Amino acid sequence: MYRIGVWLLLFLPCITNASVYISEVAWMGSSVSAGHEWIELRNDGAAIDVTDWVISDGMNLNIVLEGTLPANSYAVLERTSEDSAKGTAFMLYTGALVNTGATLRLERADGSLVDQVSGGEGWEKIGGDNVTKETAQYTSKGWVTEAPTPGSAPEVTAQDLSAEDDDNDLPDDDDSESDQETGVELVLPGVTLELEVYAQKTGYVNQPIDFYVEPSGIGDVLIDSLHYDWNFGDSYSAAGKEQEHIFTYPGKYVVTVHAEYKRQHAVQRHEITILPVDVSLGTNRRGDILVNNDSEYEIDLSNYRVRGDKYFDMPPRTILLPRQTMMLKKERLVANDKSMVAIYDGEGVLLDSIIPDSLHKAESIKPPEVAYVAPEPAISAISTSEPFASVIEDQSTKDEVAVSEDDSKTTKVQSKQQLAASVQAETDFNWSYIGLVVVLLLGTLSVYARPKSNEIT
Repeated sequence: MYRIGVWLLLFLPCITNASVYISEVAWMGSSVSAGHEWIELRNDGAAIDVTDWVISDGMNLNIVLEGTLPANSYAVLERTSEDSAKGTAFMLYTGALVNTGATLRLERADGSLVDQVSGGEGWEKIGGDNVTKETAQYTSKGWVTEAPTPGSAPEVTAQDLSAEDDDNDLPDDDDSESDQETGVELVLPGVTLELEVYAQKTGYVNQPIDFYVEPSGIGDVLIDSLHYDWNFGDSYSAAGKEQEHIFTYPGKYVVTVHAEYKRQHAVQRHEITILPVDVSLGTNRRGDILVNNDSEYEIDLSNYRVRGDKYFDMPPRTILLPRQTMMLKKERLVANDKSMVAIYDGEGVLLDSIIPDSLHKAESIKPPEVAYVAPEPAISAISTSEPFASVIEDQSTKDEVAVSEDDSKTTKVQSKQQLAASVQAETDFNWSYIGLVVVLLLGTLSVYARPKSNEIT
Protein backbone atom coordinates (compact mmCIF):
# COMPACT_ATOMS: atom_id res chain seq x y z
CA MET A 1 0.00 0.00 0.00
CA TYR A 2 2.90 2.35 0.76
CA ARG A 3 4.30 1.77 -2.74
CA ILE A 4 0.91 2.61 -4.25
CA GLY A 5 0.90 5.89 -2.34
CA VAL A 6 4.40 6.75 -3.60
CA TRP A 7 3.42 6.01 -7.20
CA LEU A 8 0.32 8.18 -6.85
CA LEU A 9 2.43 11.03 -5.53
CA LEU A 10 4.78 10.73 -8.49
CA PHE A 11 2.07 10.31 -11.08
CA LEU A 12 -0.54 12.73 -9.76
CA PRO A 13 1.11 15.97 -10.99
CA CYS A 14 1.07 14.57 -14.52
CA ILE A 15 -2.67 13.89 -14.60
CA THR A 16 -4.11 16.77 -12.60
CA ASN A 17 -5.32 19.93 -14.26
CA ALA A 18 -3.86 23.25 -13.23
CA SER A 19 -5.89 25.20 -10.65
CA VAL A 20 -4.99 28.89 -10.84
CA TYR A 21 -6.50 31.52 -8.58
CA ILE A 22 -5.78 34.94 -7.07
CA SER A 23 -4.13 34.31 -3.71
CA GLU A 24 -3.00 37.75 -2.46
CA VAL A 25 -3.83 41.37 -3.26
CA ALA A 26 -1.76 44.39 -2.17
CA TRP A 27 -4.28 47.03 -3.21
CA MET A 28 -2.93 49.55 -0.67
CA GLY A 29 0.70 49.63 -1.92
CA SER A 30 3.52 49.68 0.59
CA SER A 31 4.86 51.98 3.28
CA VAL A 32 7.39 53.23 0.74
CA SER A 33 4.95 54.13 -2.00
CA ALA A 34 1.21 53.82 -2.59
CA GLY A 35 2.07 52.82 -6.14
CA HIS A 36 3.79 49.63 -5.00
CA GLU A 37 0.75 47.50 -5.71
CA TRP A 38 0.90 43.85 -6.68
CA ILE A 39 -1.27 40.79 -7.23
CA GLU A 40 -0.24 37.23 -6.49
CA LEU A 41 -1.43 34.13 -8.38
CA ARG A 42 -1.30 30.58 -7.08
CA ASN A 43 -1.10 27.49 -9.31
CA ASP A 44 -2.02 24.36 -7.36
CA GLY A 45 -1.71 22.01 -10.34
CA ALA A 46 0.53 21.22 -13.27
CA ALA A 47 2.37 23.85 -15.27
CA ILE A 48 0.06 25.86 -17.47
CA ASP A 49 0.48 28.44 -20.22
CA VAL A 50 -1.39 31.62 -19.27
CA THR A 51 -0.55 33.62 -22.38
CA ASP A 52 -3.37 36.03 -23.26
CA TRP A 53 -5.17 35.40 -19.96
CA VAL A 54 -6.54 38.66 -18.54
CA ILE A 55 -6.92 40.12 -15.05
CA SER A 56 -9.30 43.07 -14.95
CA ASP A 57 -11.39 45.07 -12.51
CA GLY A 58 -13.73 46.70 -15.03
CA MET A 59 -12.26 50.14 -14.26
CA ASN A 60 -8.55 50.93 -14.36
CA LEU A 61 -6.98 47.48 -14.56
CA ASN A 62 -6.56 45.24 -17.60
CA ILE A 63 -3.50 42.98 -17.30
CA VAL A 64 -2.76 40.66 -20.25
CA LEU A 65 -0.64 37.76 -18.98
CA GLU A 66 2.17 36.10 -20.87
CA GLY A 67 4.23 33.03 -20.04
CA THR A 68 3.83 29.74 -18.17
CA LEU A 69 3.05 29.27 -14.49
CA PRO A 70 5.17 26.41 -13.09
CA ALA A 71 3.47 23.61 -11.21
CA ASN A 72 2.61 24.30 -7.56
CA SER A 73 4.01 27.80 -7.63
CA TYR A 74 3.26 31.45 -6.90
CA ALA A 75 3.53 34.26 -9.45
CA VAL A 76 3.67 37.94 -8.45
CA LEU A 77 2.41 40.60 -10.86
CA GLU A 78 3.95 43.95 -9.90
CA ARG A 79 2.83 47.41 -10.88
CA THR A 80 5.29 49.52 -12.87
CA SER A 81 8.58 48.24 -11.40
CA GLU A 82 10.38 45.41 -9.57
CA ASP A 83 10.42 47.57 -6.44
CA SER A 84 6.74 46.97 -5.79
CA ALA A 85 7.37 43.66 -3.98
CA LYS A 86 10.20 41.46 -2.78
CA GLY A 87 11.54 38.84 -5.14
CA THR A 88 11.39 38.60 -8.92
CA ALA A 89 8.19 39.62 -10.60
CA PHE A 90 6.45 37.23 -12.98
CA MET A 91 5.59 40.30 -15.05
CA LEU A 92 5.04 44.06 -14.71
CA TYR A 93 1.75 45.80 -15.49
CA THR A 94 0.29 49.29 -15.69
CA GLY A 95 -2.91 50.52 -14.14
CA ALA A 96 -4.00 50.88 -10.56
CA LEU A 97 -6.33 49.32 -7.98
CA VAL A 98 -8.70 51.84 -6.43
CA ASN A 99 -8.89 51.94 -2.64
CA THR A 100 -12.69 52.12 -2.76
CA GLY A 101 -12.91 48.44 -3.70
CA ALA A 102 -13.35 46.43 -6.89
CA THR A 103 -14.05 42.95 -8.27
CA LEU A 104 -11.08 41.21 -9.85
CA ARG A 105 -11.69 38.70 -12.66
CA LEU A 106 -9.18 36.21 -14.05
CA GLU A 107 -10.26 35.02 -17.50
CA ARG A 108 -8.78 32.68 -20.08
CA ALA A 109 -7.96 33.80 -23.59
CA ASP A 110 -11.39 32.65 -24.78
CA GLY A 111 -13.12 34.80 -22.14
CA SER A 112 -14.12 31.95 -19.80
CA LEU A 113 -13.85 32.71 -16.11
CA VAL A 114 -11.02 31.17 -14.09
CA ASP A 115 -11.36 33.07 -10.80
CA GLN A 116 -13.23 36.02 -9.38
CA VAL A 117 -12.59 38.02 -6.21
CA SER A 118 -15.30 40.39 -4.97
CA GLY A 119 -13.53 42.96 -2.83
CA GLY A 120 -16.63 44.85 -1.81
CA GLU A 121 -16.72 48.44 -0.65
CA GLY A 122 -13.30 49.49 0.60
CA TRP A 123 -12.11 45.88 0.03
CA GLU A 124 -13.86 44.94 3.28
CA LYS A 125 -14.90 41.52 1.96
CA ILE A 126 -11.33 40.27 1.50
CA GLY A 127 -9.38 42.51 3.89
CA GLY A 128 -6.14 44.48 3.74
CA ASP A 129 -5.20 47.59 5.71
CA ASN A 130 -4.23 50.89 4.16
CA VAL A 131 -2.64 52.07 7.42
CA THR A 132 -0.53 49.06 8.38
CA LYS A 133 -0.07 48.04 4.72
CA GLU A 134 -1.07 44.47 5.53
CA THR A 135 -2.38 42.66 2.47
CA ALA A 136 -5.47 40.55 1.74
CA GLN A 137 -4.45 36.88 1.60
CA TYR A 138 -6.44 33.77 0.76
CA THR A 139 -6.02 30.83 3.16
CA SER A 140 -7.86 27.61 3.87
CA LYS A 141 -9.98 29.64 6.29
CA GLY A 142 -10.84 32.23 3.65
CA TRP A 143 -9.49 35.76 3.21
CA VAL A 144 -7.43 37.22 6.04
CA THR A 145 -5.41 40.41 6.65
CA GLU A 146 -1.77 39.60 7.33
CA ALA A 147 1.74 40.88 6.72
CA PRO A 148 2.69 40.73 3.02
CA THR A 149 4.02 37.38 1.74
CA PRO A 150 4.64 37.93 -2.00
CA GLY A 151 5.69 34.76 -3.80
CA SER A 152 5.15 32.47 -0.82
CA ALA A 153 2.42 30.85 1.24
CA PRO A 154 0.66 32.89 3.94
CA GLU A 155 2.02 32.53 7.43
CA VAL A 156 -0.30 30.32 9.49
CA THR A 157 -0.17 30.52 13.27
CA ALA A 158 -0.50 27.57 15.62
CA GLN A 159 -3.97 28.83 16.58
CA ASP A 160 -5.02 28.81 12.91
CA LEU A 161 -3.74 25.27 12.46
CA SER A 162 -5.62 24.11 15.55
CA ALA A 163 -8.83 25.72 14.35
CA GLU A 164 -8.35 24.27 10.87
CA ASP A 165 -7.85 20.80 12.27
CA ASP A 166 -11.07 21.13 14.28
CA ASP A 167 -13.18 22.51 11.44
CA ASN A 168 -11.92 20.37 8.60
CA ASP A 169 -11.00 17.29 10.61
CA LEU A 170 -7.46 17.36 9.21
CA PRO A 171 -5.13 14.61 10.45
CA ASP A 172 -2.51 15.37 13.10
CA ASP A 173 1.06 14.06 13.03
CA ASP A 174 0.04 10.61 14.22
CA ASP A 175 -2.67 10.43 11.60
CA SER A 176 -0.16 11.46 8.92
CA GLU A 177 2.10 8.52 9.74
CA SER A 178 -0.91 6.24 9.60
CA ASP A 179 -1.91 7.71 6.20
CA GLN A 180 1.57 7.05 4.84
CA GLU A 181 1.06 3.40 5.65
CA THR A 182 -2.48 3.20 4.21
CA GLY A 183 -2.07 5.39 1.12
CA VAL A 184 -2.83 8.91 -0.08
CA GLU A 185 -6.21 10.59 0.51
CA LEU A 186 -7.29 12.02 -2.87
CA VAL A 187 -10.46 13.76 -1.64
CA LEU A 188 -9.87 17.41 -0.82
CA PRO A 189 -10.95 18.21 2.73
CA GLY A 190 -12.91 21.25 3.76
CA VAL A 191 -15.43 21.21 0.87
CA THR A 192 -18.61 22.21 2.69
CA LEU A 193 -20.53 24.14 0.03
CA GLU A 194 -24.20 23.22 -0.30
CA LEU A 195 -26.79 24.47 -2.79
CA GLU A 196 -30.58 24.67 -2.81
CA VAL A 197 -32.61 25.52 -5.92
CA TYR A 198 -35.84 27.49 -5.64
CA ALA A 199 -38.21 27.12 -8.63
CA GLN A 200 -41.69 25.88 -9.42
CA LYS A 201 -42.27 22.19 -10.07
CA THR A 202 -44.70 22.72 -12.95
CA GLY A 203 -44.67 25.19 -15.81
CA TYR A 204 -46.16 25.78 -19.24
CA VAL A 205 -44.80 25.94 -22.76
CA ASN A 206 -43.52 29.39 -23.80
CA GLN A 207 -43.93 30.91 -20.34
CA PRO A 208 -40.95 32.32 -18.37
CA ILE A 209 -39.88 30.40 -15.26
CA ASP A 210 -37.62 31.86 -12.57
CA PHE A 211 -34.76 29.86 -11.04
CA TYR A 212 -32.78 30.88 -7.97
CA VAL A 213 -29.99 29.10 -6.11
CA GLU A 214 -29.11 29.65 -2.44
CA PRO A 215 -25.58 28.59 -1.30
CA SER A 216 -24.64 27.72 2.27
CA GLY A 217 -21.95 26.00 4.29
CA ILE A 218 -19.15 28.51 3.59
CA GLY A 219 -18.29 32.05 4.61
CA ASP A 220 -19.84 35.17 3.14
CA VAL A 221 -16.66 36.15 1.32
CA LEU A 222 -16.50 32.81 -0.47
CA ILE A 223 -20.23 32.92 -1.23
CA ASP A 224 -19.82 36.31 -2.90
CA SER A 225 -17.07 34.87 -5.09
CA LEU A 226 -18.98 31.80 -6.31
CA HIS A 227 -19.54 31.34 -10.03
CA TYR A 228 -22.79 29.63 -11.11
CA ASP A 229 -23.49 27.62 -14.27
CA TRP A 230 -27.04 26.47 -15.14
CA ASN A 231 -28.06 23.64 -17.45
CA PHE A 232 -31.79 23.61 -18.20
CA GLY A 233 -31.88 20.15 -19.75
CA ASP A 234 -33.17 21.39 -23.14
CA SER A 235 -29.77 22.18 -24.73
CA TYR A 236 -29.68 25.70 -23.22
CA SER A 237 -27.41 26.97 -20.43
CA ALA A 238 -26.71 30.22 -18.60
CA ALA A 239 -24.52 31.71 -15.88
CA GLY A 240 -25.53 33.63 -12.76
CA LYS A 241 -27.22 33.17 -9.42
CA GLU A 242 -30.71 33.98 -10.75
CA GLN A 243 -32.07 32.95 -14.12
CA GLU A 244 -35.29 33.15 -16.15
CA HIS A 245 -35.85 30.46 -18.75
CA ILE A 246 -38.56 29.56 -21.28
CA PHE A 247 -39.17 25.97 -22.36
CA THR A 248 -40.40 25.62 -25.94
CA TYR A 249 -41.67 22.04 -25.80
CA PRO A 250 -43.62 20.08 -23.17
CA GLY A 251 -41.95 17.34 -21.14
CA LYS A 252 -40.03 16.63 -17.93
CA TYR A 253 -36.65 18.35 -17.57
CA VAL A 254 -33.77 18.06 -15.09
CA VAL A 255 -32.28 21.47 -14.36
CA THR A 256 -28.83 21.53 -12.74
CA VAL A 257 -26.75 24.32 -11.27
CA HIS A 258 -23.03 24.12 -10.52
CA ALA A 259 -21.34 26.56 -8.15
CA GLU A 260 -17.57 26.82 -7.75
CA TYR A 261 -14.89 28.93 -6.17
CA LYS A 262 -11.40 27.54 -5.74
CA ARG A 263 -11.78 24.22 -3.91
CA GLN A 264 -15.41 24.84 -3.01
CA HIS A 265 -17.81 23.37 -5.54
CA ALA A 266 -21.21 21.69 -5.56
CA VAL A 267 -23.99 20.62 -7.94
CA GLN A 268 -27.73 20.67 -7.28
CA ARG A 269 -30.58 19.46 -9.49
CA HIS A 270 -34.23 20.40 -9.86
CA GLU A 271 -36.91 18.52 -11.81
CA ILE A 272 -39.67 20.44 -13.57
CA THR A 273 -42.64 19.35 -15.70
CA ILE A 274 -43.60 21.56 -18.65
CA LEU A 275 -47.23 21.18 -19.74
CA PRO A 276 -48.70 21.99 -23.15
CA VAL A 277 -51.35 24.69 -23.37
CA ASP A 278 -54.56 23.49 -25.05
CA VAL A 279 -56.95 26.41 -25.54
CA SER A 280 -59.61 27.16 -28.13
CA LEU A 281 -61.84 30.06 -29.06
CA GLY A 282 -65.59 30.16 -29.59
CA THR A 283 -68.57 32.53 -29.58
CA ASN A 284 -72.00 32.58 -28.02
CA ARG A 285 -75.24 33.70 -29.67
CA ARG A 286 -74.54 37.30 -28.81
CA GLY A 287 -71.10 37.13 -30.44
CA ASP A 288 -69.03 37.32 -27.24
CA ILE A 289 -65.61 35.63 -27.38
CA LEU A 290 -65.16 32.42 -25.37
CA VAL A 291 -61.69 31.26 -24.28
CA ASN A 292 -61.85 27.54 -23.48
CA ASN A 293 -59.38 25.47 -21.46
CA ASP A 294 -59.53 22.08 -23.18
CA SER A 295 -56.91 20.55 -20.85
CA GLU A 296 -57.42 18.20 -17.93
CA TYR A 297 -55.44 20.59 -15.74
CA GLU A 298 -55.56 24.29 -14.97
CA ILE A 299 -53.48 26.59 -17.12
CA ASP A 300 -51.86 29.96 -16.56
CA LEU A 301 -52.88 32.49 -19.22
CA SER A 302 -50.70 35.29 -17.91
CA ASN A 303 -49.64 37.70 -20.68
CA TYR A 304 -51.63 35.84 -23.35
CA ARG A 305 -53.15 38.13 -25.99
CA VAL A 306 -56.58 37.90 -27.63
CA ARG A 307 -56.68 40.02 -30.77
CA GLY A 308 -59.50 41.14 -33.04
CA ASP A 309 -60.06 44.69 -34.28
CA LYS A 310 -58.66 45.54 -30.84
CA TYR A 311 -56.54 43.43 -28.53
CA PHE A 312 -56.73 42.36 -24.90
CA ASP A 313 -53.77 41.16 -22.78
CA MET A 314 -54.46 38.69 -20.01
CA PRO A 315 -53.23 40.15 -16.70
CA PRO A 316 -50.63 38.28 -14.60
CA ARG A 317 -51.85 35.28 -12.59
CA THR A 318 -54.81 34.58 -14.88
CA ILE A 319 -55.68 30.97 -14.00
CA LEU A 320 -58.27 28.98 -15.96
CA LEU A 321 -59.46 25.75 -14.37
CA PRO A 322 -59.74 22.45 -16.32
CA ARG A 323 -62.53 22.36 -18.92
CA GLN A 324 -63.62 25.87 -18.01
CA THR A 325 -64.38 28.92 -20.16
CA MET A 326 -63.65 32.62 -19.88
CA MET A 327 -65.97 35.05 -21.69
CA LEU A 328 -64.81 38.33 -23.22
CA LYS A 329 -67.49 40.74 -24.42
CA LYS A 330 -67.32 41.28 -28.14
CA GLU A 331 -67.26 45.08 -27.67
CA ARG A 332 -63.77 44.72 -26.19
CA LEU A 333 -62.37 43.02 -29.29
CA VAL A 334 -64.42 43.31 -32.50
CA ALA A 335 -66.36 46.01 -34.33
CA ASN A 336 -68.63 43.70 -36.32
CA ASP A 337 -69.41 40.05 -36.96
CA LYS A 338 -67.01 39.91 -39.90
CA SER A 339 -63.85 40.37 -37.78
CA MET A 340 -61.38 37.53 -37.23
CA VAL A 341 -60.28 36.84 -33.61
CA ALA A 342 -57.09 35.00 -32.55
CA ILE A 343 -55.32 34.08 -29.29
CA TYR A 344 -51.51 34.09 -28.86
CA ASP A 345 -49.31 32.88 -26.01
CA GLY A 346 -46.70 34.97 -24.23
CA GLU A 347 -44.15 34.34 -27.00
CA GLY A 348 -46.53 35.39 -29.77
CA VAL A 349 -47.33 31.86 -30.98
CA LEU A 350 -50.82 31.50 -32.49
CA LEU A 351 -52.94 29.00 -30.51
CA ASP A 352 -56.37 29.30 -32.12
CA SER A 353 -58.52 31.65 -34.19
CA ILE A 354 -62.13 32.31 -35.22
CA ILE A 355 -62.83 33.01 -38.88
CA PRO A 356 -66.36 34.34 -39.65
CA ASP A 357 -68.52 32.47 -42.17
CA SER A 358 -68.49 35.50 -44.44
CA LEU A 359 -64.73 35.04 -44.92
CA HIS A 360 -65.11 31.31 -45.56
CA LYS A 361 -67.59 31.75 -48.44
CA ALA A 362 -65.97 33.34 -51.43
CA GLU A 363 -68.30 35.37 -53.66
CA SER A 364 -69.40 33.45 -56.78
CA ILE A 365 -67.99 35.03 -59.92
CA LYS A 366 -69.64 34.12 -63.25
CA PRO A 367 -67.21 33.50 -66.08
CA PRO A 368 -67.44 36.08 -68.91
CA GLU A 369 -69.86 35.11 -71.70
CA VAL A 370 -68.08 34.36 -74.96
CA ALA A 371 -70.09 34.36 -78.23
CA TYR A 372 -69.95 30.98 -79.88
CA VAL A 373 -68.76 31.02 -83.49
CA ALA A 374 -69.56 27.86 -85.42
CA PRO A 375 -66.75 26.61 -87.64
CA GLU A 376 -67.29 26.88 -91.37
CA PRO A 377 -68.09 23.47 -92.84
CA ALA A 378 -65.38 22.12 -95.10
CA ILE A 379 -67.35 20.92 -98.16
CA SER A 380 -65.66 19.14 -101.07
CA ALA A 381 -67.24 17.12 -103.91
CA ILE A 382 -70.71 17.64 -102.38
CA SER A 383 -73.49 15.57 -103.90
CA THR A 384 -77.18 16.46 -104.06
CA SER A 385 -78.12 12.93 -103.20
CA GLU A 386 -80.17 12.05 -100.14
CA PRO A 387 -77.16 11.11 -97.97
CA PHE A 388 -75.71 14.57 -98.51
CA ALA A 389 -78.97 16.22 -97.50
CA SER A 390 -79.10 14.20 -94.29
CA VAL A 391 -75.48 15.09 -93.50
CA ILE A 392 -76.21 18.77 -93.99
CA GLU A 393 -79.29 18.47 -91.83
CA ASP A 394 -77.35 16.68 -89.06
CA GLN A 395 -74.57 19.25 -89.17
CA SER A 396 -77.09 22.07 -89.03
CA THR A 397 -78.73 20.46 -85.97
CA LYS A 398 -75.39 20.12 -84.17
CA ASP A 399 -74.55 23.73 -84.91
CA GLU A 400 -77.86 24.89 -83.51
CA VAL A 401 -77.35 22.89 -80.27
CA ALA A 402 -73.85 24.28 -79.69
CA VAL A 403 -74.82 27.92 -80.11
CA SER A 404 -75.51 29.90 -76.90
CA GLU A 405 -79.02 31.13 -76.18
CA ASP A 406 -78.22 34.80 -76.70
CA ASP A 407 -76.63 34.33 -80.15
CA SER A 408 -78.66 31.36 -81.43
CA LYS A 409 -80.75 33.30 -83.96
CA THR A 410 -77.77 35.06 -85.49
CA THR A 411 -75.77 31.86 -85.70
CA LYS A 412 -78.67 29.95 -87.31
CA VAL A 413 -79.04 32.61 -90.01
CA GLN A 414 -75.30 32.49 -90.70
CA SER A 415 -75.35 28.71 -90.96
CA LYS A 416 -78.34 28.69 -93.39
CA GLN A 417 -76.74 31.35 -95.58
CA GLN A 418 -73.52 29.37 -95.74
CA LEU A 419 -75.41 26.19 -96.57
CA ALA A 420 -77.50 27.89 -99.32
CA ALA A 421 -74.38 29.36 -100.90
CA SER A 422 -72.69 25.97 -100.92
CA VAL A 423 -75.74 24.22 -102.49
CA GLN A 424 -76.12 26.98 -105.13
CA ALA A 425 -72.46 26.66 -106.09
CA GLU A 426 -72.85 22.90 -106.47
CA THR A 427 -76.01 23.28 -108.57
CA ASP A 428 -74.31 25.74 -110.95
CA PHE A 429 -71.46 23.35 -111.38
CA ASN A 430 -73.76 20.41 -112.23
CA TRP A 431 -75.70 22.27 -114.99
CA SER A 432 -72.49 23.32 -116.76
CA TYR A 433 -71.29 19.74 -116.74
CA ILE A 434 -74.59 18.42 -118.17
CA GLY A 435 -74.54 21.02 -121.03
CA LEU A 436 -71.05 19.97 -122.06
CA VAL A 437 -72.06 16.33 -122.16
CA VAL A 438 -75.11 17.14 -124.35
CA VAL A 439 -72.96 19.07 -126.86
CA LEU A 440 -70.55 16.16 -127.17
CA LEU A 441 -73.38 13.69 -127.72
CA LEU A 442 -74.97 15.83 -130.45
CA GLY A 443 -71.65 16.18 -132.30
CA THR A 444 -71.16 12.41 -132.30
CA LEU A 445 -74.66 11.73 -133.56
CA SER A 446 -74.28 14.28 -136.44
CA VAL A 447 -71.25 12.44 -137.72
CA TYR A 448 -73.01 9.11 -137.87
CA ALA A 449 -76.27 10.52 -139.27
CA ARG A 450 -74.68 12.17 -142.37
CA PRO A 451 -75.70 10.30 -145.68
CA LYS A 452 -73.02 8.34 -147.49
CA SER A 453 -72.00 9.40 -151.11
CA ASN A 454 -72.69 6.94 -154.07
CA GLU A 455 -69.79 4.78 -155.04
CA ILE A 456 -68.44 5.29 -158.72
CA THR A 457 -69.12 2.34 -160.92
